[in-house]
Amino acid sequence: MHLPQKNWLLCFLILSVVTPLFSVAADSLYFREDWKEIPFALPITPEHVNNPDLRMETHGPGKLGIKKSHHAEKENDPFYIWSGQCYMSWALSLKKQGKLVDLSSKSAKVSWRSKQSGGHKLHLLIKLPGERWFISDLNDAGSEDWHEFEFRIRDLTWRHFSIIKCTAEESVKTPDLREVEQIGFTDQKAGNKSAFSSRLDWIEVYGKSKNAPKGTPPAVKSTPVVPTLSDKVEAHTQLEYASYRDRKLTLDLYQPKQASGPLPAVIFIHGGGFYKGDPSSYTAMAMDLAQNGYVTMNIFYRLSGEAPFPAAIQDCKAAVRWARANANKYNIDPNRIGSVGGSAGGHLSGLLGTSGPATYLEGLGGNQGESSQIQACVVMAGGMDWRTEEALQTASEDPRRRIYTFLDGTWESAKQSYNNASPVFHVSKATPPMCFMDGEFDSPGTRYSGIIQKLDTLDIYYESHVIDKAPHPFWSSYPFFKPAMDILVSFFDRTLKNES
Repeated sequence: MHLPQKNWLLCFLILSVVTPLFSVAADSLYFREDWKEIPFALPITPEHVNNPDLRMETHGPGKLGIKKSHHAEKENDPFYIWSGQCYMSWALSLKKQGKLVDLSSKSAKVSWRSKQSGGHKLHLLIKLPGERWFISDLNDAGSEDWHEFEFRIRDLTWRHFSIIKCTAEESVKTPDLREVEQIGFTDQKAGNKSAFSSRLDWIEVYGKSKNAPKGTPPAVKSTPVVPTLSDKVEAHTQLEYASYRDRKLTLDLYQPKQASGPLPAVIFIHGGGFYKGDPSSYTAMAMDLAQNGYVTMNIFYRLSGEAPFPAAIQDCKAAVRWARANANKYNIDPNRIGSVGGSAGGHLSGLLGTSGPATYLEGLGGNQGESSQIQACVVMAGGMDWRTEEALQTASEDPRRRIYTFLDGTWESAKQSYNNASPVFHVSKATPPMCFMDGEFDSPGTRYSGIIQKLDTLDIYYESHVIDKAPHPFWSSYPFFKPAMDILVSFFDRTLKNES
């Protein structure tokens, strides 16, 4: 059967219009998260994420107040995220393992179910490769009733987002949204432990999924160290060591159960670019060193999103003063105290070691009558001078603005902070013995040339070590943990126990 010519023409015109409509398919569901139906927790933990393909991160100085909430006595009460306990700014983001999402199409969107109270508003948050974070101007002001809200990505305008402070900053042109690594949400108003807050039940992301680029394989496969408390060591956790009005800081202390006399003590200072991290990355080292006859203290300190320099070093000094004030209680020899840290914690350990005479860095955390001078110091992959050309260039190229935030300004606007925060600036005859450690694949030795030259001039004992085939960081994984601990024990035995 043959159609008349005019019918063929009509069919062609219809197909020419309809075909493009079908060829551009709507974006599909990239992920959905609605949280596991398990008991509430403060703070929320990764085990509360329901979607096995997702990894959760929490951010900001108020992140420990993000709660996974649920009220069993309330009918149909969902399992949701609640910000009421956040005393400062916060954010939560989700990443799909091994994947990126293209949100550049007209149909890309993010939807969620939420409710807000007391003027709280939820904003959309995205992360692009290279640690570039952005926050939407559009927000879900919502209501005190549960409701659904939708962000049409194509219609949004954006601001730079400080992942350190978790605050919106300058307006930016619409970023390239073809490769989005993480998606999340944030409320720019702290809950302050009140009933007023933001709540989020579930979140859905619609876009085009793509495979994430594969990272460079490690030269040596590593395995995280699992902390194991020896039956010869006693743990005292969450001991308050400093307070600043309503802000309390704690440490975990590990103490050998049997000792013939007062023991040397070592303070562990965690890393994380000054804006994230917690003491858990040093729990294994602290427990292990305690087995070798040391009282060890693993400390929390104020991160730069909460308070800039000199807050962090003031907290480290407060920990030393607390150790001396409580020496009898925990069998500590107050004349033999050392410190160790890695990365940002390595810098703070170095600064703690060199700035003993710098009374203007003491702070008011408590036990003001005690000295913060230490007798030995270990630096693992920590910067010693923020004023070098390389350090200033690194700071200017960092989209996270870690150094600017930590030092509360640029080199031009905060020169004194850059001086005071540089361990090399404080080196004097009062500086104790120092030990430097680097991984072989982490620019070994390049951070320490200036400070070693000063130590040499003043004839101060120091050691420098390179961990074979190790990356940055190396201190919390095998096979690097043991050689690092061997160096640590040997150095402290020599300097705090006076064993040759």
